[in-house]
Amino acid sequence: MSCGQGQAFGVDGHRIIASIADNHLSEKTRRAVARIGDGESLTKLALWPDQIRGAPEWRHSKSWHYINIQDHETFAALQRNPKGDLLSALKASYQQLQDASLTKQKRREALAFFVHFVGDIHQPLHVGLYSDLGGNRVSVKWPGDNKRRNLHWAWDSGLIKHEQLTVEQYSALINKATAQQISNWQTDGFLDWARESKIVRAQVYEFGPLAKTTPAAIGQNYIERNKPLLKKRLLMAGIRVAGCLNRIFDGQYFGQLAVDKKGCEVTENLE
Repeated sequence: MSCGQGQAFGVDGHRIIASIADNHLSEKTRRAVARIGDGESLTKLALWPDQIRGAPEWRHSKSWHYINIQDHETFAALQRNPKGDLLSALKASYQQLQDASLTKQKRREALAFFVHFVGDIHQPLHVGLYSDLGGNRVSVKWPGDNKRRNLHWAWDSGLIKHEQLTVEQYSALINKATAQQISNWQTDGFLDWARESKIVRAQVYEFGPLAKTTPAAIGQNYIERNKPLLKKRLLMAGIRVAGCLNRIFDGQYFGQLAVDKKGCEVTENLE
């Protein structure tokens, strides 16, 4: 797995998700993940899919990081990207990770892609509108920042950086879920995750009275109203990464917790 030169926005978000996931792995799963990943941490593996997008041999993976859907559309009727999208890539990487006949290199790549794509699908603008490229064409003015920013950046990085915490501090701050929440989140399938992001996406575009300015000025009210939503999505992503990995590598894990085993579905039943 060779890495490209640049790093995309959202580095801290993917590290936070991977850190939370690591805290919810069983010991058996942790050993299996370490073996497949050659000892590299989940936090490092999770960054690889963004790092290699500019490499010629991986340019075809760019469309795997998002799925476009209009507000009025359903996933069942959606015309999917023939080059692949976030849902199909999530499904493929999870299936590859389960396939013990694949080379270690392929499974390592699948592990990195899967952890990364779980994070992407929980970011509402990765289940985005084609009209503004998932918020990338929505210019915003971030408080105290003179750089040109867009709405996608605000949700990938801005809201996280606003806390002024390290990845470790941020992860510890939000890594609080009840046993019932964990059970509920880990029994949902991939399509459920995408639907959640589509539903909460409306809140992302609620700028209030500042919406009429160009670029839209992000105010403190917007930040404080949306930080809890972002924190919940990061937490859910981390817990779901762990749940799916535990399903693959520790057959006893969910039996011990008496949890229904129907999560991490890879059948794309879009009804």
